[in-house]
Amino acid sequence: MHKSAKKGLAALMAATVLTAPLAISPMTAHALTLEDIKAEDTDTREETEYTLEFELDENLRRGETITVEFDSGFSIKNLRESDVTLRDDDRHKISIDKVKVKSRSVEITVDEKISSGTVLTLTIDRVTNPSSKGRYTISVETENERADSDYIQIGSSSSSSKNSSKDVSVSQSSYEEGATTSITIGKFNLDKSDKLKQGKYIYVDFPHRDMLPRKIDKADVKVNGTRAADVTISGSDRVKIEIPKGADGDTNLKLEFSSDAGIKNPESGSKYTYKITYDSRDYETDSFEIKGGKRSAFDVRLSDKGVGARTSYSFDVSLSERVYADTPISVEFPRTEMIPPVISNLYVTVNGKNVSSLGVSGSKVSFRTPSGFTNSNKLNIEFDYDAFVRNPNTPGSYDIIVTVDGRKYYSSSFDISGTPIVNPTQPTTPPPVPVQVDNSSATLTLTKSLPQTATGMQVAIRSLGMPLVKNRDFIEIVMPIGFRVPAYIAPQTVTLNGVTPAFVGVRGQNLIIVPGQDIPAKTGVNISMLETSGIVTPAAGGVYNIGVYSSEEPGILFSRTVNVVPTNSVTFQASVGSFMKNGKKIALPAAPFAVNGHTLMPAPFFRDGLGVSTTFTNSTAKIVGNGKTIQFKVGSNIATVNGKNVTLPVAVQARNNVPVVPLRFVLDQLQYKISFNNGHYAVFK
Repeated sequence: MHKSAKKGLAALMAATVLTAPLAISPMTAHALTLEDIKAEDTDTREETEYTLEFELDENLRRGETITVEFDSGFSIKNLRESDVTLRDDDRHKISIDKVKVKSRSVEITVDEKISSGTVLTLTIDRVTNPSSKGRYTISVETENERADSDYIQIGSSSSSSKNSSKDVSVSQSSYEEGATTSITIGKFNLDKSDKLKQGKYIYVDFPHRDMLPRKIDKADVKVNGTRAADVTISGSDRVKIEIPKGADGDTNLKLEFSSDAGIKNPESGSKYTYKITYDSRDYETDSFEIKGGKRSAFDVRLSDKGVGARTSYSFDVSLSERVYADTPISVEFPRTEMIPPVISNLYVTVNGKNVSSLGVSGSKVSFRTPSGFTNSNKLNIEFDYDAFVRNPNTPGSYDIIVTVDGRKYYSSSFDISGTPIVNPTQPTTPPPVPVQVDNSSATLTLTKSLPQTATGMQVAIRSLGMPLVKNRDFIEIVMPIGFRVPAYIAPQTVTLNGVTPAFVGVRGQNLIIVPGQDIPAKTGVNISMLETSGIVTPAAGGVYNIGVYSSEEPGILFSRTVNVVPTNSVTFQASVGSFMKNGKKIALPAAPFAVNGHTLMPAPFFRDGLGVSTTFTNSTAKIVGNGKTIQFKVGSNIATVNGKNVTLPVAVQARNNVPVVPLRFVLDQLQYKISFNNGHYAVFK
């Protein structure tokens, strides 16, 4: 739920005093309206979920808070941030920045603006009820509005008391699966001395969210024969009905939903009930059954119906209601083998427009309608030939399931014919064991190493431990965060062993490369990616690690570091007596060299290359920078840093009467970075 702390009141009052010295005008205090509190279980000592609904009277800005205060006796010590969800009156989930749990209060910081007049549904799980029976108070407030509270009954006289199902009748105009239906609930007597009150709310929990449309008009709902004052869909399967004036004071309840409300029956095969909640008391209807109806199936069109053939897929789906931009859709194909590991959204369209947010999981392809989508109740979904979808490997009759915003639609069966293909992913013989290979000398290099620069890449895998089957298996290159990887890479910009691959895809930061030829085990793989592929180096210079995997081998094949260096970096080569700075070549008194894997650099490099205060004699050197004073002595492996002795990895030496000192040690003290690429070193901040 939400929480609120009162903020800025003292400052506002102080401002009022300054502008009106003779009197202080009373300030308007806004208050939210707490409309309903519901607990899944109202038994004592039970850990349960609470749902609170309240309406904002003032805007709630991003970064502001909502606070829920539980009465003495409640415990929320087990509550976690993931146990709190917040939705608006359109059932959209509202982003939460953080949740802070105190003694008996929950403070929620929202991560987006919420407009005044919004009815919020706050769900808080892992709340432990008091150990004693009785009536307990729960309150809600925001930073801009004072608290409102309501009570809930804990124990045997709890708010969850129900009329028996035989007391609450239900009838519908249709009991056929998927059919639009009218619903009549009751009449039934309210519990004890309860009466309907104008402006309060009745809640109806439907047995399945697929039954409800996006919106129900109040003209299509009656309370005791009178049109409802307001109707909203709250949460995923709950309808909230405001009691009209004509039902005020009634001690019984009858609810009517007309067929124009757009309510559809759920799937057959189960018994269902409706649950009605009023004044914190629950009532449940008689159970009813849904009959299996004849589904309105859509046809599937393929460009090739052969077993295992690469083909396009398209189908037209008639929906039960209109859908809009950013509507979630999933297409479930009959076999996982049909779907490549990634599909570009360029090859999947809805009503002629490329979809957004496309992802692949097994045999299911999920995406959303694009931002420019025109609302419609008819969808033409197409998977282009270049989406690389393939028919099942076994002949037979198959169907496809399309789910649109939670509702399922089923295709007519379509036939695949031809000779069965043995599925290599389900072998009848024991799977082959990877052979031992050595990729210690495998290489991976970039063609460009400057920041924010389009770069190509060369990958040389020395040997595969398992074969790769064309058009099925793949090499996966994991690019580190910072690199910009495009959503689509043209296969023409990549070669694998000199041949354009069958498929190139992008999965997050990862590149998927499917070969167009079989590659045996113990064979090398050379991948060349042009700079026109669209990969761009990070904005920040540094050392980055890239991993290479095969779909058929456990674990990583190898990983290599690549360097991205700023344009103002200082570069040099081992055994070369000069360095480059700002495009100019500057001589060194001696070339850098390595001792036991540690590079030693002449002291003048730090002065002339990095601009750091450096003084030296033929036997000592002193470098001052980054708040550090570092002193060296030729022949010693002990240096002093701000007067304290530090052991060096190798002893300081002299070349041409100039001290040469351990490069990495100095750079670490001065907080410089160093990178290596193709024999060249670069030093930069």
